[in-house]
Amino acid sequence: MPVPNRHPGDPLKGHALRNAHLRERALRRAETAPPLARILVTIRAQVLSLTRLELARRSGISRGTLRDLELGIHTPTRRILQKFLAFCQRCGVSAEHLEELRRLYTGSGDTLEQFIARLELLAGSSRELARRVGISAATLWEYRRGNFPLPLALLRQMCAAVDADAAPGEILWREAERQRLRQRGYPEALAEFWVLCAGAGYTEKNLLALGMSTAAVRRLRYLELPAWREVVAVVEPLCPREQLLTLERLWCRAENGQPAHRPDEFGARLQQLRKQHGIQRRELADLFGIGGKKPARIIKYIEEDGFYSAQAYPAGLAALLTADHAERAALLDTWQERRGQFHRRHRPETRFDLRLARELYGLELREMEPILGYSSLEYQKIERGVQPLADTARERILRALHQAGQRRVEVLLEHRIQRDAQRSAWQSPPSVPALITLLAQREGGLIPLSRYLKKAGLKGLWTARLRAISHGEETPPWCVLKQIARVCDVAELADVHHDWRQRYHTYLAARYPSPLGVELRLLIGEVAESLRDFSPRLGFNYSVLVRDLQKIDRDDFVKWFHVERIARAAGLPAEDERWREMHGLWRTASDRKKQPTPSRRWASSAARRD
Repeated sequence: MPVPNRHPGDPLKGHALRNAHLRERALRRAETAPPLARILVTIRAQVLSLTRLELARRSGISRGTLRDLELGIHTPTRRILQKFLAFCQRCGVSAEHLEELRRLYTGSGDTLEQFIARLELLAGSSRELARRVGISAATLWEYRRGNFPLPLALLRQMCAAVDADAAPGEILWREAERQRLRQRGYPEALAEFWVLCAGAGYTEKNLLALGMSTAAVRRLRYLELPAWREVVAVVEPLCPREQLLTLERLWCRAENGQPAHRPDEFGARLQQLRKQHGIQRRELADLFGIGGKKPARIIKYIEEDGFYSAQAYPAGLAALLTADHAERAALLDTWQERRGQFHRRHRPETRFDLRLARELYGLELREMEPILGYSSLEYQKIERGVQPLADTARERILRALHQAGQRRVEVLLEHRIQRDAQRSAWQSPPSVPALITLLAQREGGLIPLSRYLKKAGLKGLWTARLRAISHGEETPPWCVLKQIARVCDVAELADVHHDWRQRYHTYLAARYPSPLGVELRLLIGEVAESLRDFSPRLGFNYSVLVRDLQKIDRDDFVKWFHVERIARAAGLPAEDERWREMHGLWRTASDRKKQPTPSRRWASSAARRD
């Protein structure tokens, strides 16, 4: 291609002729070069009529760099190309040539990736554009490649950083976002809905704040369309009237075409099995160790809304509610099928079988290191499909996950066995403190137990007193414990009565010096809460009983019938061995009085306390 003469009236001579020949050779050589190199040579040699050396001196681009670019050895960096474009604009190169150069370098700009590449070119480099919008160059690379969904607000920020019009970019962004969702299995109407929400910066939690019901949001997670009336309030402020009507027609058509909505089969079957076994939701929540103010609502969400919880994991629920292995496997297959629909929202390269196996047993990412040897980040990359994985390694991971999950289920079942044993332990408590402790566990605490006893008509058993009994700090009379056991349906009291006799005897021996007085008060404690409550059994005044016990506590001489009438009023059988024991203590009372002990110094004051 002949190079135009800058001065048509004068023949070229010397260096001018030499430079013209250099430009001609460059144009002929560019005919076989790549398109980008060809347009660079055309602009330099034909439009600007410059040699490579002249362009290098005037533009500030090195001569070696220009040579590599024109020969197609290297692709220009964004900084070099932006420098070349700025020089061409100063020299008055036509917009058609510059647009052709941009098109060959970044593409036609018909896709979001090409549009971002043009923004990087305007900024000078991807690193510079990332710096201007406050993100890392690696994150910008992920956005441009489509690995991460680009927020519309960030795209507008990038356009403002390089003084570019954001309107074409927004159109490309909506189309790219719509295509990305459709590729992941979203219905057309649902994809359009989420494009509008993403354009406004709405996430699922924003939908709840805007008035959408939790059940509707959960249906959206499983790529199902709730009724239009439940989403219109969210969509109406986000689009014009015409677009809203179009979306409504599209939504209603898709809603009528999808299968009739029915509750999650896994949750519905769990609820049916739970009711058959008479198990409360709170019981299941306690077995899984779910905390919070209302732990039973997690089980409710699983049964009614198809909710997934890593605490109340599906394999554990199935194992607790059915012992039939075939039915358990059918339940888990149902759960995996529906959960797989939920994971279709993620990137296609995600290894869903690994994700479902981990969620089946409620295993967290941090638990992968002791199970598989991968750190949390390493396994996350494997699960997301970022790192390559051989088929043998995949099978090994699945096998290890199922083995670890089965061990976790076995621990859960063992915990249930232990819990059932503990829950039935109140029927045969071994001691007095255990009686109150086990009943408190059955009722859910000491306060509920106190309310239960008060409602049953028992008085004087406030929470602090029950706590003292459960800690062994107080031993009440046996009649009080017997009333508690009767109200709470505790039938086996032999061990409790034996423990009470030892505790109450120790308590009385520490307060009263006479062993005969201790034995008599032990008999009274079995049938009455106090001496005043016991005195009507004797048929005489309460003061007479107090006087007799004070004499006995001092080991003063009293006639045998004083001891006998107290024992008979307490209901001691005639054949009981304690009659002989008390008679022996009565006969040796005078001998004990002749041997003063330190305890006798305060015997009288202790007797007065009665």
